[in-house]
Order: sequence, then C-alpha cells, then structure tokens
Amino acid sequence: MKIDKEHVKSVFAGYVADYDITDTKVKLKVEHTYRVADLCEMIAKSLKLSDEDVDLAWLLGMFHDVGRFEQLRRYNTFEDSVSVNHAALSADILFVDGHVRDYIEDDTEDKLMEKAIRLHNVYELPKALTERELMYSQILRDADKIDILKVNCDFPMDEIYNMPMEAFYTDDISPKVLEDSLNHLNVNRSHTVTSIDHLVGHISLVYGLVYPASVAEAMRQGFIEQMLSFESRNPQAQEAMQKIRDCVHKYMDERVKEIQK
Repeated sequence: MKIDKEHVKSVFAGYVADYDITDTKVKLKVEHTYRVADLCEMIAKSLKLSDEDVDLAWLLGMFHDVGRFEQLRRYNTFEDSVSVNHAALSADILFVDGHVRDYIEDDTEDKLMEKAIRLHNVYELPKALTERELMYSQILRDADKIDILKVNCDFPMDEIYNMPMEAFYTDDISPKVLEDSLNHLNVNRSHTVTSIDHLVGHISLVYGLVYPASVAEAMRQGFIEQMLSFESRNPQAQEAMQKIRDCVHKYMDERVKEIQK
C-alpha cells in the first residue's frame, strides 16, 4: 500500500484545525500524534520491515487518536471511563464514517488498521489475532506507551487529569494499583481510584513494552526515571513509591541485559 505522508499530514492538520488549537489538551494530542507516528516508524524499522510496511506502521500512529479531539469537544475530558472509549471513537470516525478515505485511497489494509486502532488501549490483546495483526497492534501500543511517558512529564498532571495538584502529593496509592505494579503488570484501570494511582499506572506502562527498540528508546528518553522521582508528602505513598522504584529499576535492568545479549 502506497502512502503519501505529506498528504496524510495535510489532511490531519485540516482535521485538527476545526478544534481549539490554543487549548493545551488539543495541542498535547496533536504533538502526541506526530511523535507516536515517528515512534511507530522507528520500531517498524528495527524489525526490518519493508518500506511499505514501515509506512503502514507510521500511518497507524497518525490515525490512532483522531477520536481524542471529538472526545474533548463533547465531554471536556480525556478520561474514557467518564466519557467514551477514545480508541473505538477513533476507529468509528475513520472506518464507519469513512474518513480514512480522506487520507488514503487504497483500502487493502483497512481491516488491519481498524483492528489495531480499536485495540490500542485495551488492557490485554485478544488471542485471536493473526501474526501480522498482532505485530502492528504491538508496534502501535509500544509507541503510544513510550510517548505517554513523555506527555506525563511535559504537561502538568493536574491539567491532564483534571485533578488538583495537591491531591497527587497527599493521596494514598491504592493497594490493587500497587499490587499490579509490583507484579510487573500494566495497572488495571478499574483499580485506579486516587490521583497518584494515575501516575503509578503510567509508570507501569514500561512492563507492557514488547520490542527491544521500544525498551531502549524508553530508557534513552529518561522519562521513566523522572516519573519515578516523584516525591509524595504522604508517608504511605512515599513507602509505596520506593517499592515501585526498586521494582521498575530491577525490571528494566533485566530487560537491558536481554537486549545486550
């Protein structure tokens, strides 16, 4: 499938121009989209894919969050639990409403792209995926996770989550969230209760990174360490964060050793 990247970028720019680009949250998702696309391309290249397959990975990055802008306009939040599943909305806009044709004429990869976009935010990928569907889903999910770490460091947490900053310093870490993190699991969203649970949930995204290039890039960027350095004023949360730091450091050291073999 041939992809005209400049055309895709132009169509995307026109699409987001209908939203308030001066809004911090809109700006956040525009920039996130371009970075995730570039990360998808980098990961795909690390897997020695063909040029066309690398371009397809890039396109998934450009497409994966198109629903975020409409989610924000309708509900004034990025919290799926109190609004709408943004991955499903993204796929609906592109493949149900047909706007994918604004970007590309070729429909040969529509089924794969729709599936990868719908699955990019699920807790666990379903078993019934083809090898190719699994690979592209994992590429997109890895790229998204890597950049979410950056977003959480570049933007104030209170703006991202619509929660007072004071709460991040004083709330407890929920027991189930701590348990998920210490067991090397992505934190189950249903376990997230307090403000700082969101921070722990995003730190724990490192456990879901699949490809060596993804792990290496996450380490290189340094945002994991920046998030781990968060200092709570709550004694319970301080103790829990230290356990999480030790656990993440040990896990990442082991992953690095695997890469170096």
